[in-house]
Amino acid sequence: MTLNPLFASQTNTSTSSSASDADEEYGYKVLIVDDEVEVHKVTELTLKRFRFEGKRVRYLHAYSAEEALKCFAENSDIALALVDVVMETDHAGLELVHKVRNELNNHLVRLVLRTGQPGQAPEHKVIERYDINDYKEKTELTSQKLKTLMYSGLRSYRDIQTIDMHRKGLRQVIESTSKMLKPNSMSEFATAVLKEILNLLQIGSSAVYCTTFSDNGGTAQKQVLAATGTLANVIAEAELNGLPSAVREAFERALQTRSSFYCENGYVFYAETDSGYQNLLYVDTNGELTSCQRELLDIYCFNVALTYVNLLKGHEILDTQRELVYLLGDAVEMRSKETGAHVKRVSLVSYRLAQLYGLPEDTCLLIRRASPLHDFGKVAIPDNILHKPGKLNKEEWEIMKTHTSVGYDILKKSSKPILQVAATICLTHHERWNGEGYPIGVKGNSIPIAGRITALADVFDALGSKRCYKDPWCRDNVRQEIQKERGEHFDPTLVDLMLANFDEFWQIRERNPD
Repeated sequence: MTLNPLFASQTNTSTSSSASDADEEYGYKVLIVDDEVEVHKVTELTLKRFRFEGKRVRYLHAYSAEEALKCFAENSDIALALVDVVMETDHAGLELVHKVRNELNNHLVRLVLRTGQPGQAPEHKVIERYDINDYKEKTELTSQKLKTLMYSGLRSYRDIQTIDMHRKGLRQVIESTSKMLKPNSMSEFATAVLKEILNLLQIGSSAVYCTTFSDNGGTAQKQVLAATGTLANVIAEAELNGLPSAVREAFERALQTRSSFYCENGYVFYAETDSGYQNLLYVDTNGELTSCQRELLDIYCFNVALTYVNLLKGHEILDTQRELVYLLGDAVEMRSKETGAHVKRVSLVSYRLAQLYGLPEDTCLLIRRASPLHDFGKVAIPDNILHKPGKLNKEEWEIMKTHTSVGYDILKKSSKPILQVAATICLTHHERWNGEGYPIGVKGNSIPIAGRITALADVFDALGSKRCYKDPWCRDNVRQEIQKERGEHFDPTLVDLMLANFDEFWQIRERNPD
């Protein structure tokens, strides 16, 4: 067999390798498309010892444009294709290029046309009309020039692939950041961060996210918020004691240097808020990351820090709001000379009832935060009525009943969701399921669910508490009274839920005594 028509006189510069082919690792894929079997044999023989980035090239073969198109469809990671122009038709190779680019939408693969009949497809017209990367006559491709073509083609593919990975990675960073903004708690936020990092890096790994906080004594503490993989068992730890020593040491180094860094086994991210809270993240990278992965991880963690600060600010606002609501509720209870922990217990009981009823968590939290203001309107009730130890007369009772509408009228002016719900609770928590309540006299499901829930929670706690007009009831009597008012005073479904979980609700009372 004569090789000159394809590879003109060129000394074979291939050197033998001491390692056997079976021991070597494959890298990129190259597709040879030609209807002549000898071209396949000669091309692969010439490139037998060719290596790129220390790895062998995996050669795929197609003997027609139709067969090549199928190969492209099954192998989206082909780096370079050497395509004959004239095969089953005079322009089969050109049509193949068009389909690869436009039908398969593959713009990464480097396409090089080879022809033994240059007159069939003039070079300038082909380059102008088709998205190819090179055009060669078979007679000009010496073995050395073929290897040069391989190097340039594979390098181009590698660089374009890196750019495409960055593009996709940055898009994922943006999408992942939006997911971080959704959680309502630090724990949910931390879990979302870990999940998105592992997706971003495409590694099944272990990771842990923790934060520092100040306890009641002002001492800085560290708490694990989320963990994955082999580190998942430490999530129950209040501090970092359950973490491997290498991870603890990495965190301590980050706290001391106040910086992020790559260590032997992974990556440690550090961020600090203006108020002094510290944010720590450890990712076991399972070996060295690529430069692309490092860049994406750094960008993503920068966004994590910004989101973390914003989430903390949101938590501080919510904490302040919740504290003010409790203070206002306590102020009303103190003026009524009723039990100091009543508003807290009503809040907790209402929240649990809302959860058992199946309301969305956001709604449950709103009811929890708004229910302490259920008696807010009592600020307008005269002391002689509010503190009267005996039964109120008809006129006094009518004045007492106005606390529902007074509280509503004050709170409804706010556009804040928590105060809007509080206004509804003020107005409706003395309505009765049978329609005999006040101030409106609505019945059944026409009473807003927040009002129905708070009504039951309020009475449940009031029955077991001391008042100026009564002694506390025992557990059994409270349970019997709630059962008795099922379908009369209270929503039957809510009563069933409370009675089925009565021990849990009574424990709320015991954990929060007056």
